[in-house]
Amino acid sequence: MKYPIAYLLALGFSTNICAAERNIARLFNLSLQELMLQKISISTKTTQTLSQASAAVTLITAKDIKATGAVNLVDVLQGVPGIYVRHSHFGFRPLISFRGSNSKQTLVMINGSPVSDLMWRLGIFWKGLSANMIERVEIIRGPGSALYGTDASAGVINVITKTAGKIKKSEGGLRSGSFNTQSAWMEYGDKWQGFDVALTAELSRTDGHDPLIESDAQSRADTRSGTNASLAPNQAGFGWQNIDLRFSLARDKWRLQADYARHDNLETGMTGAGALDPVTEGKDSSLELGLFYKNANFRDDWGLDGELRYRRVSYSSGEGFQEWPAGYTDSTGVYPNGVLNQMESAEQRLSGQLSLLYHGFDDHEISLGGGYSWHDLYHVRHMVNSGTDASGNPLPAGGGVVDISNSAYAFAPEKTRQIYYAFLQDVWHMSKDWELTSGLRYDYYSDFGGTLNPRLALVWQTSKKLTTKLIYGQAFRAPGFQELFAETSFTLPNPELEPERSQTWELSFAYQATKNLHLGMNLYRLKQSDFISAQTVAGLPKRLYKNSGEHIINGVELETRWQANKKLRFAANYTRRNPDDSPFKAVGLPDQQAYVRADWRFHPHWNLNVQTNWLGERNRRSNDTREALDSYWNTDSTLRYFGLKDWELAVSVRNIFDVDGRDYTGASVPNDLPLAGRSVYAEARYKF
Repeated sequence: MKYPIAYLLALGFSTNICAAERNIARLFNLSLQELMLQKISISTKTTQTLSQASAAVTLITAKDIKATGAVNLVDVLQGVPGIYVRHSHFGFRPLISFRGSNSKQTLVMINGSPVSDLMWRLGIFWKGLSANMIERVEIIRGPGSALYGTDASAGVINVITKTAGKIKKSEGGLRSGSFNTQSAWMEYGDKWQGFDVALTAELSRTDGHDPLIESDAQSRADTRSGTNASLAPNQAGFGWQNIDLRFSLARDKWRLQADYARHDNLETGMTGAGALDPVTEGKDSSLELGLFYKNANFRDDWGLDGELRYRRVSYSSGEGFQEWPAGYTDSTGVYPNGVLNQMESAEQRLSGQLSLLYHGFDDHEISLGGGYSWHDLYHVRHMVNSGTDASGNPLPAGGGVVDISNSAYAFAPEKTRQIYYAFLQDVWHMSKDWELTSGLRYDYYSDFGGTLNPRLALVWQTSKKLTTKLIYGQAFRAPGFQELFAETSFTLPNPELEPERSQTWELSFAYQATKNLHLGMNLYRLKQSDFISAQTVAGLPKRLYKNSGEHIINGVELETRWQANKKLRFAANYTRRNPDDSPFKAVGLPDQQAYVRADWRFHPHWNLNVQTNWLGERNRRSNDTREALDSYWNTDSTLRYFGLKDWELAVSVRNIFDVDGRDYTGASVPNDLPLAGRSVYAEARYKF
């Protein structure tokens, strides 16, 4: 079915709230009007209701997440209009895209702290975040650099975890299911010596769905050279183990947080080039410490927020990466042990921010402040058995690995970056029905210079039932260390790079048609320019990173929420994008998406959730002769029982109809990346 919009229109449109924002504990006694009055802070960093937010905002609560049986942030995002999550064949890493842009233009934060790093953006082994850690998720569909700086070009995701004062009752749980997947978790909240204390922890593991790869990049090389080195057809291993620990302490206006997460035995399955890799078992770890102060009445007419954070992340490929398998042959000879590329890196970040809120003027809320962030890529270790040594001399085929760390040929230099920024924002309550938000932020980077990004949002309460918003914003993506400083086998860095830029216009309508029906529509125009891409330059042996080109995406997002009766609620959304034919258009993304969800409280102790995602055809590169990637439906269901004292039991079935869904890959993997087939999971939760 190429155009499912007619089926969704039968349900109506929705407000700027995603289908997942239902509170399962109050699913049928919280009116749609009350849902619109839920509080968020992501759109201005000050508290607003959803209906008055100065952006297209989505709110997802922990109980919403529980109702769907989602186990990871990646699952949670699948139902948000305008968001598409594609998995890379390298490690099955989730790539989150907003509104047809590429994943590099998405900012993901946890408790206001960017997840991105200097080299790998969301992390070379990033897997998302356990849903059990999440209190709520706030999302801006649109630009956010005027508030949050780099990477917020097309959208912002802020995950708020369960912290001190938020956990009302302690809980433990177990989950087990397909692909030898198990997890155990607990959350604890209490008072101690006048402090609110919270601890969340989870241990998990999975073998992954290990898809069958019929043909890989080495298969193509074998065809050209007459060799037989490919491991295909074979399965790509995507297993991993995880530990996640989060502690917080709060009293009065102060809060302290300490978070630690680690992956071990992480199989990448395939290399970035598209060859099967059975060798790599990587690992990573992250540690974040934060001290926060918030005082709404610091002085007469003044509020004060302050924060100080430290973050450390590290990565290791272990004995991999095995970029090409044993028996690989090139012009230098045969590699009996394959082409090996062993990498380690570690970096740290120290940041601080101070912001003031002044409310001494009638009808105005003025925010101003600034911050500083110091990034240090302090450890790089790089071992290879192909290419060149640290002096630039060719390495013989079949030799052992040599250390090229701290040379021009390492994958990154050990280097620091400093960022200074200042911001100003005014929320002007012009009249009873009109509100204007204007903001401006200036960021200065020690390695490429400064960038200024404004935003404007006019919110008009057109009638008792209709809210209209007109929004404009500019945003940017700072060049990464690889683009600025690191030479690879195929690319040269360019320290003269400027940031990528974007401009977005948006017109939004939210209409409460009846007490039980909400309708909504967002129209947007996203213009991106100064793309950073590797380009061929005459006289250079490798491609050079340069700024060039622009791309325009026009789109519409339609949403609906309908309370059919006291026991049954529906929600749906549909997204349609119309990107131009620029060569800088993101590949592997659908121009159409749809989502439908139903929650049925058929018994006081039972709830049934069914949700289905439809993805339209996905495009390929202009030089890729394969047919567009087929559209498909994916349907999940979760049955939850909470009739036993202090216990909750649930069973979830993913991909009920065992649809053969596939994610885009380059032409080196001809049949693309198979997604998981039907899978079943059971869980038990106990509150104490």
